[in-house]
Amino acid sequence: CDKFCTFCIVPFTRGRERSRSISSVIKEAKDTIKLGYKEITLLGQNVNSYSTSEGDFPILLDKLAKIKDIKRIRYTSPHPRDINEDLLKVMVKHKNICNQVHLPLQAGSSRILKRMNRTYTKEEFLNLVDMIREYIPNCGLSTDIIVGFPGETDLEFQETLEVVSKTKFDTAFMFKYSSRPGTKASHYTDQIPEDVKQKRLQTLIEFQQNISLMNNRKRIGLNFDVIIEKNSKKSNNQWAGRTDGNTWVIFDKNNINKIGDMVSVNILDAQGITLFGKIN
Repeated sequence: CDKFCTFCIVPFTRGRERSRSISSVIKEAKDTIKLGYKEITLLGQNVNSYSTSEGDFPILLDKLAKIKDIKRIRYTSPHPRDINEDLLKVMVKHKNICNQVHLPLQAGSSRILKRMNRTYTKEEFLNLVDMIREYIPNCGLSTDIIVGFPGETDLEFQETLEVVSKTKFDTAFMFKYSSRPGTKASHYTDQIPEDVKQKRLQTLIEFQQNISLMNNRKRIGLNFDVIIEKNSKKSNNQWAGRTDGNTWVIFDKNNINKIGDMVSVNILDAQGITLFGKIN
């Protein structure tokens, strides 16, 4: 990673960004599909910072999407600074690229974002969300958020809630700030008390849970293509799989389908971040 966020130790432990050749990724994807897999995920610390002499990330994604028998392609985690219109145009172009973007916010205050060295402002982040939704109206959006970063005031925490409210993420990975020795932020003298961090985290979790449920309730009655991934944790009589927007769906088994099949599921109910339905 080349970004050097002030809270993160990754650039020091894993080194600078390195990009594999497009040809090696294409070969691995083809070999994986031959083994019977239907979905592949491109994984990188800042996956869309990918750059080679053969091309950048949108070009890689475009080439992968043309491989026969790949039902779905996902990628994670991108950095907001490196998402551009070229990437979104490729996503729109291919049906097998999932309509999903993991978009790490980290904080809703521009001042805190600057202290984090995130290289974007609150306004730039919200403009990016608007651009994504302009190209992909039904795009599933998830995020990462840290509360209680050194120096974060109550008002700045409220700004984070404001951005979450405006963006309406489907899901969020939420954390209270934890100091990492060797990072710049670990030397900041205005650390937030543990009880304040915990209270803010709980507030954010409850706030996001309500948004997730609201988003999912809007999907009741709709049909979604779901790849069967595994048995449901709670019943061997039910399957679990994800929509292309990355929402988990639970539905009753039949005597026809198996893991790896793509089925159309009608949504009957929503509980938390999970949908429940039946095969059409």
